[in-house]
Amino acid sequence: MLHAVKGIVLRTTKYSDNSLIVNVYTDRFGLQSYLVRGTHSKTSRVKSNYFRNLMLLDMVVTKVEKHRLESIKEITGAYSYTAEFDPVKNAIFFFLNEVINKTIHEEEPNQGLFEFLVNALNLLKLKEGSVANFHLIFILKYTQYLGFFPTGNFTREKKYFDLAEGRFVQEEYKRIHHLNETMSRHFHDLMNSKFEVCEQLIITNVERKAILLALLDYYRLHKALVSDITSYLLLEQL
Repeated sequence: MLHAVKGIVLRTTKYSDNSLIVNVYTDRFGLQSYLVRGTHSKTSRVKSNYFRNLMLLDMVVTKVEKHRLESIKEITGAYSYTAEFDPVKNAIFFFLNEVINKTIHEEEPNQGLFEFLVNALNLLKLKEGSVANFHLIFILKYTQYLGFFPTGNFTREKKYFDLAEGRFVQEEYKRIHHLNETMSRHFHDLMNSKFEVCEQLIITNVERKAILLALLDYYRLHKALVSDITSYLLLEQL
């Protein structure tokens, strides 16, 4: 049976000289793998340039419950989430692609998650001005859909964030998974910030790097990653 779906390309793997296996997060079926044949054929309706990472595609696809590897019959629309001549945005896109790719595993639809991803990627592409804190807000807000969004119980007394417990606690910075007061306040501010005004958060480059490493530890502690994230090293060079 054929279905019209929207999907975000997460990864493309060469299958043969003229075929690809494409991992796509779709609005109707969750994470799907598609075998795309004849991508270099002059008569093909599905060209290889459609399958760059973080392309948003309108597709006509097969869906047969007995098979994991489906096929794409037609591409009816394509939109690229990359920013020409903007290395900072493209480094963030590259990082977000790896994070999404290593955290989404379910072949179940989640319209809320799909809309969150599309909205965030679109805001990043269109945003003017500084985007230095964008990926930090994304990483925190994304945990709402992964099931371990931090408890927003930050107070004057509970001002230390415990990465293992996912909440703010009263104890001083003694345990290995506790953040200090400054880092904890940044966590709280990022939780409550919006993508559109990410530049309003006053965070130094040194603090930003430390927060990102803490967030990746937070993901590891909550078993969200299938393997380590490496593309954050690219962000540190910007």
